[in-house]
Amino acid sequence: MYIRPKMLWWLIPILLGLFLLGIVLGTVSRSANTDSTDTASAVRQTAGTEQTARTVAELLEQITKDEERSFLVYMQDQTLHGRFQNEQFQLTGEIGGHQLEIARKDGQPVSVRINGQIQDHAALPYAMFTPYEHGLLLKGVLQSVSPERLEDTTGQGWSGYRIAVPPEEVSSLLSMWLGPSFPIQDLTSNVTNGMKVNYQLWYESTTGQLRQLELDLQIQTAVGVKRDQLRFRL
Repeated sequence: MYIRPKMLWWLIPILLGLFLLGIVLGTVSRSANTDSTDTASAVRQTAGTEQTARTVAELLEQITKDEERSFLVYMQDQTLHGRFQNEQFQLTGEIGGHQLEIARKDGQPVSVRINGQIQDHAALPYAMFTPYEHGLLLKGVLQSVSPERLEDTTGQGWSGYRIAVPPEEVSSLLSMWLGPSFPIQDLTSNVTNGMKVNYQLWYESTTGQLRQLELDLQIQTAVGVKRDQLRFRL
C-alpha cells in the first residue's frame, strides 16, 4: 500500500521536533577602563573564550569526522535507532504504530519506507538530520556565536555548552530543514523573526566524549511561545 504524501504530514512534527510546522508555514501572525586590573581580567576572559571555542570545535569534530557511529533520536515519547557516517545514514523505529525506515547511501537520495512500502522522499522535509548534519551546521556558525557553559544537574558527570543560532542564520537553517518542498520565501519575516534555535552539547567531563546533542526550537505565535525539542544520544 502506498501512503500518499498528504498522509505523511504526521511524520513532520515527530521527526523534526516541529510540531507547529503548520503554524510556521502559514498561520503565524505577527567604555572600558585601562587600569592593570581590568587589563588582566580582559586577558583572562579572552583566554577563556578561546578555550571554549576550541573545546566546542573538538566536540563537533567528533560527529563530523569520517567515522561510523550509532545514535538514538528521542522525540516526545518516540525513539529511533540509527547509524551514520558522513552523509550516509540509516534510521529505523516505530512511530504512531507505523514502522519507519529512512536511509541514505553515498551519492543517493534519501529513501523512505513506511511499513515496508517505498514513499516519495520529497514529501518529507529534508531536515531529518543526523548528528553529522547538525554538527556541520554548528561548525558553520561557530565563529559568530559565544557558547555558554552549562553544568550538569543530573549527576551523570557531564559538562555542556549552549549555542544560540544567530537570528540572521535562522532563515537559512529553516530552508535546510524544510527543503524545496516547503520554500521559505513564502514565509513572512514575522515568522522567521519569531523563531529561536538553541543547541546543547553534553560531554563526559573525564573523557571529553560527546554524549548528547539537543535541539530546542521556540516559535513566537499569536497565542504565545510554542516550544519543542529533539535529542540525539551518542
